[in-house]
Amino acid sequence: MQDAEQPIDLTLRHFDRVEPLEESWRGLEAAPECSIHQTYDWCRCWIEETNARPLLITGEFSSGPQKGKTAFILPLCVEKTGPLRVARYIGAAYNNINFGVFSPAFINGIDAQQMRKIWKDIAAMPLDVDLFVLDRQPRQWRGMPHPIACLATVENQNHAFQVTLDCAFENVLARGNAKRRRKKFRTSERRLEEWGGYEYVTATGAEDAQFLLDTFFRQKAARFEVQGIPDVFEDAKIKSFFHRLTKDSIGQQRKMIELCAIRLKKDGTICAISALSRKDGHVICQFSSIATGELEVASSGELLFYLMIRSACEEKAEIFDFGIGDEQYKRSWCDVETVHFDAVLPVTTKGYLGAVGAKWLIDAKRFLKSNKKIFALAKAVRIRLKQKR
Repeated sequence: MQDAEQPIDLTLRHFDRVEPLEESWRGLEAAPECSIHQTYDWCRCWIEETNARPLLITGEFSSGPQKGKTAFILPLCVEKTGPLRVARYIGAAYNNINFGVFSPAFINGIDAQQMRKIWKDIAAMPLDVDLFVLDRQPRQWRGMPHPIACLATVENQNHAFQVTLDCAFENVLARGNAKRRRKKFRTSERRLEEWGGYEYVTATGAEDAQFLLDTFFRQKAARFEVQGIPDVFEDAKIKSFFHRLTKDSIGQQRKMIELCAIRLKKDGTICAISALSRKDGHVICQFSSIATGELEVASSGELLFYLMIRSACEEKAEIFDFGIGDEQYKRSWCDVETVHFDAVLPVTTKGYLGAVGAKWLIDAKRFLKSNKKIFALAKAVRIRLKQKR
């Protein structure tokens, strides 16, 4: 975001339906910095499958060479959190990266002072909202600065991890310990050979995709049970949302959800599953799971990532994104660590009180995750409490 030569003159509006915005939305989302989570199809699917209450805030250029064109769309929904009406990105809890939907002309022409004035005008609109919590936003993405980064923000407790794929797979391997990685790859293959060998599969038909997604839900539920964590995919509406995204991606170049898996040749057992999204050279792992039990010794989850990254290199993708959350297997691959920020922006008196609590919670989570010993202890206590129930 550069210093603007002239103030940007905008007309602000808000909508409770996506359909009136489809044409301008699809035009803006073509920019590579727009996350797949803010594309029209992703957001419409979430609204329709979960019965969310959408709040779509738009800015339109009122003067200058861009007059009449859409400057930005903030695709939000309003959720009730206790006594608060909180506006968040659509599907926020399941998004790995949020950038909003911005015109390059807006990003390049706005400065911090103007952005704060625009936000003040947004807050004055009759939106029936107490608090905005816009989380998991990179300060810069695909070479473009995030316009909202100049507002009241705190660092998100989780970072995201990416692999740059601007070269051949052998060169990607060479960035880390290539010898060790190849050895682990061969060890996994050898162990899976003891069960009759494996196949690396990508669902190309609706039936296969549905089967793999249902298998993921079962595997993840079992893993959450062991870890003492609530199953975030348990709700039937969430399952329906991902099933629809998967079905709508079949045969399309832009993949909202594409399922990849390690499958045993002998009996068809699914050892590991990952769901990928593909947009403008950005391949992102939305979620993954592994089978529990004796097959875990084969490290099929790590094998699957090896094969997916190799495949992404062959397809000339630019970035393989492990998504948000810090894990050692991610760090072992990645050459880029992306810090995310949350914008906690109150509107009403209740919202100001809620903002204090929200910022305190974010700081507490960040402190917990930054201290490895305390975080490990917290996880151990959580599992122990789950076992006693």
